[in-house]
Amino acid sequence: MKLSGRFQHLGTQLIVFYMIMSLIVLSTSSYFIYNFMQGIIKENNETLLLQQFQQLDHNIEGLINDVDSLSKFFLLDTSVQRFLNYDPDMGEIEFLEMKNALHASIETYVSNYDYIESIYIIGDVQGVIGGTNSTTLVHSNRDWLKRFVDSDIFLNSHQVFPSMSIEGGIDKSYYNPYVSSPRDGKVISMARGVRPLYESQTKSVLILNVDEQYLSSIYATALEAGKGDMYIVDEEGIVISSSNEADIGYNSPILPALGTAEHGDYGSYENGETGAPMQTVYYKLKNSNWYMMKEIPLNQFSEQIYSMQSLLVLVILISLIVMFIISYFWLKKMTRPLHILAHKMKDMSRGELGVTFPHIPNNEFGMVIRRFNEMSLSILDLVTKNNEMQEQRRELEIEALQNQINPHFLYNTLNMIRWMASIIKADNIVNCIVALGNILRPAFTSKDPMCLLRDELSYLENYIKIINWRFSNSVIFTIDVDDSYLDHQIPRFILQPLIENSITFGREEDGHAIHIRVEVYEEDEDFIVSVIDSGVGIDPLKLKQLNERLQLGVDHSVAKGTGNGIGLYNVNKRVQLNYGMQYGVRLVPRKVGTEVQIRLPQ
Repeated sequence: MKLSGRFQHLGTQLIVFYMIMSLIVLSTSSYFIYNFMQGIIKENNETLLLQQFQQLDHNIEGLINDVDSLSKFFLLDTSVQRFLNYDPDMGEIEFLEMKNALHASIETYVSNYDYIESIYIIGDVQGVIGGTNSTTLVHSNRDWLKRFVDSDIFLNSHQVFPSMSIEGGIDKSYYNPYVSSPRDGKVISMARGVRPLYESQTKSVLILNVDEQYLSSIYATALEAGKGDMYIVDEEGIVISSSNEADIGYNSPILPALGTAEHGDYGSYENGETGAPMQTVYYKLKNSNWYMMKEIPLNQFSEQIYSMQSLLVLVILISLIVMFIISYFWLKKMTRPLHILAHKMKDMSRGELGVTFPHIPNNEFGMVIRRFNEMSLSILDLVTKNNEMQEQRRELEIEALQNQINPHFLYNTLNMIRWMASIIKADNIVNCIVALGNILRPAFTSKDPMCLLRDELSYLENYIKIINWRFSNSVIFTIDVDDSYLDHQIPRFILQPLIENSITFGREEDGHAIHIRVEVYEEDEDFIVSVIDSGVGIDPLKLKQLNERLQLGVDHSVAKGTGNGIGLYNVNKRVQLNYGMQYGVRLVPRKVGTEVQIRLPQ
């Protein structure tokens, strides 16, 4: 996307970029500062709540111990023992007297201990007797008794006997159906399995109920109005006491994996499932599976954080404005050489070569401007030299065209010599000129570097004809090639240098004929062209050295000035340039003569 107007200027772009980066840094730092300060406040809040929880835990533990001691004293009462030793054959008058005496004892205890809401004794034979200081209850409803025997209160009281079990979140009307709203409410039931003094079988259950409001009043001092709720949950997460009475009996909306190794017996976590984000601090009460929990709205301490954050943002914004003003004038001064440089480059694009700066600043921009001056003068020099080279090239092309040999003129001349030789019946001259023409024709008529194997072999036959006229038919040439290989593509003119080497370095001085054979076969999925002669051969050490030079692709023979192996090197280099370093020329050791192999891909 192209920028328009002032946004094309580097100074404007730098200032805008600087402001954007500053805002990003400001936003990021404010976010981390906010979270850091919020974490500190939450930690301080947790520390304060831990102290409160420990004090409340002590108070609740004292209440449970008081109820436990009271239940033991209550069981020693004569009226209670008479109830526990109840005989179904007891007369109605005697039962009435026992009931009245027991109710009198219950009323006394409930009246004297304000934390006791009601007392009930439940036996599978006697039924239910109990009540508060203002209500009494006597009934023997078998269906209710059967349900009670299957309840958690009854089962737990017998399971932990002689200790006392505690159950919360129970309606008052559960024990006394005559209690109804608005007198109904929630109680904490502390149940103990009981039996007569001189019997071993537990037959009844003593239940002392503590009003939930009395329990909640213990931690009411730790709860500030309008700053969240505090409640107690059992091990199943059911609220058994709460500052908000409507929550009692329901599952806690915010509950961690209490008691797990991850959370332990004390800790806190954040949760927003109930609406506003909350920090919930929990604490496990001693000698029970209850957890005391305090919900604190996070916005409770956000105002302090926001006020400090606002002050910080104001200071940073003022700093940004001051820095923007200073940076604007400073960047404008610093980028002025760049503006001048841009105008100079426009002048160069219009063809004004050799443009330079007269004044160079002593900074990084000065280094760029120096390089621009050097570049401008170098371009001018290169253009001048290029024009001179173009003129020289034009003159050389004209000279080359003037000196170029016309191939048609050469063919016509050879044809004329052939007819002249034919007139005087010089057949050897005719055949030699025909062979020479066959050799020259591919070199002039085709620019393709590749040819068919059959064409390369035909070229060799003409070459051998000329060589035999030179050496009195002392070269015996044999081609051992299957017809299926004749259409294989190979580089043009790669066999003639090998044949020439065999004749030049392999012929014996006594004039004996030399046998040269060309073989073609496949090996390891490669195409092998082999030239074998019956000459004097090559010393094994020299053969090894030649193979090493060929493998390295270096023409050492040229460096030494011997002239030996130039043809091998050229053929090897052409093959490797066409097919890769894994292909090329290699000399094979033989007892008699020399064998040169050319490895090509299939």
